[in-house]
Amino acid sequence: MPSENIDTNALKDNLQDNAAKLAAVLNTVTDAIITMNQYGIIESFNRSAEHIFGYRAEEVIGENVKILMPEPYHSEHDGYLHHYLSTGNKKVIGVGREVQAKRKNGNVFFMELNVNEMNISGTTMFVGTIRDISEQKSAKQALEDNQATLQAIVDNTVDGLITIDEVGRVETFNKACEVLFGYRAADVIGHNVKMLMPESYHGEHDGYVKNYHASGTKKIIGNGRQVEGRKKDGTIFPMDLSISEVDIKGRKIYSGIIRDITELQEAQQRLAAVLDNTVDGLITIDENGRIEHYNKACEAIFGYQASEAVGQNVKILMPEPYHSEHDGYLKNYHNTGAKKIIGSGREVVGLRKDGNTFPLDLSVSEVNVQGRKLYSGIVRDISVRKKSEADIKQANSELEEFAYRTSHDLRSPLISSIGLLDIVTHYIQQGEIDGALASIGLIQASLGKLEDLVKDILTITKVQHVEEDSQCINVQLFLDDTIDKIKHMPNFARLDITYDLRFHGDISLPKNTFALIIENLLTNAIKYQDLTKNNSFIRVSTYRNKTNLVLEVSDNGLGIPKDQHQNLFKMFKRFHPKTSFGSGLGLYLMKKSVDKLHGQLHFKEIEGETRFIVVLPQ
Repeated sequence: MPSENIDTNALKDNLQDNAAKLAAVLNTVTDAIITMNQYGIIESFNRSAEHIFGYRAEEVIGENVKILMPEPYHSEHDGYLHHYLSTGNKKVIGVGREVQAKRKNGNVFFMELNVNEMNISGTTMFVGTIRDISEQKSAKQALEDNQATLQAIVDNTVDGLITIDEVGRVETFNKACEVLFGYRAADVIGHNVKMLMPESYHGEHDGYVKNYHASGTKKIIGNGRQVEGRKKDGTIFPMDLSISEVDIKGRKIYSGIIRDITELQEAQQRLAAVLDNTVDGLITIDENGRIEHYNKACEAIFGYQASEAVGQNVKILMPEPYHSEHDGYLKNYHNTGAKKIIGSGREVVGLRKDGNTFPLDLSVSEVNVQGRKLYSGIVRDISVRKKSEADIKQANSELEEFAYRTSHDLRSPLISSIGLLDIVTHYIQQGEIDGALASIGLIQASLGKLEDLVKDILTITKVQHVEEDSQCINVQLFLDDTIDKIKHMPNFARLDITYDLRFHGDISLPKNTFALIIENLLTNAIKYQDLTKNNSFIRVSTYRNKTNLVLEVSDNGLGIPKDQHQNLFKMFKRFHPKTSFGSGLGLYLMKKSVDKLHGQLHFKEIEGETRFIVVLPQ
């Protein structure tokens, strides 16, 4: 029967062809496919299985499938298979799950296993589809580890960390935030973040979020700034807040880093209080010369309030030429690093708000604050010190002149008197009484000059060194008493003395010092009157000028030679020595007395009149 043989052969070829095709397909799929019989013996093992497990097919076909399993699965597998065949109770078959497998080299790895049961011609077989998921498991584990690490970092960071969604709902609230705000994370997550803000910020926050979404204009995002937070108990506290925007798969979230700066702010306030109450001025400027800090001492020194000075270029405190040179100096220092003032102290000139210049000590240091260069200047007004130095220098000069002139002026009458005593002795020995008496008269006059000089010297000492309390003085009565004291002076009666006392009430002054000023003014006018004039006069006037008492004494006497005006208040200056003897200390003493009372003394010549003007503060 040839036709039957043909059909059988054709069928056999067809089956072989299909088997070859099936084997080719199984060897090209990426998953491992293993078949085994009901006893767990491997019957097929595709190329992906070879790649995954490291065995060649011929090494495992005919072997129990448990060679591909680590313990405890290796030992349990036969029992599980026997239990299934006996009871039909499935644990793995028909269900996909993750299990562990073992490679030929002994390495254990994770795989995804699907087992299905087949019945071929009454014979039970099992097909296992295997996918190596070791890399996915490693990646997943790494991700979980990273997430755990990140969560640990977030939970244990010193600063608070909050994340919110686009509408302001809190998504993350770390442990530091729980400490800062007093809420548990569960109390905050899912709620609007404005629950952590004082009432005044509530409306502002919603408006800001809405405006940002509408316009894209950022006010806080990407920047750090100081704001206020609100704790669960209602306490308001200062905090540093920096916000960043993050895009996660097209979804925007906002991350905020928060730090409680209560202690820092208090420390800054304490430091500011210390700096503001130092005697010396403290100024800090930035690299461009703009003032950033300006303490209270600076306000007193320069006359500008801090609100007027901060933000301005520091050169507003400098007169020319320093005003114009300052920017160039800063630029040159930045370019070359050549220092002229920085790191050293020196004496410079400052400019007050009222335009007055004054000497000051300046020391400048450079400070680096978080990568920013700042310059800190300590300034001290040395006007008083410079005046004191000038006064000491003048006093030393005056002392030298005083020592020389007094020794000369004291010695001259003494020598003269000693010589005259010899003459008196001679006259007495010769019996010439008239000559002796005339010489004694000259001795008396010489000693009188000596006495006047000693009195002036004692007065200088008293003016310079004796402190005197103020007394209540009636101006008009005091002038009357002074006139009574000096009316015995020669040629007093020929003078016309008039008062113009617009102020004639009481003042509070050291009595003896005030008396010295008035007596010198009046006695000088009397001594140096012009005897060639028939209308010699002295006019005394007083008036108030704001809080000052002004005393003016005018006369039409001999006056002061113009070439001597610059010497008017110097020691031992006699402008009319032939008219009246004097020590030359009167006007000097008067000037020192006025200075002691913190007053001013002026001199004018007006149409033949000599006028002295004394201004005394009250």
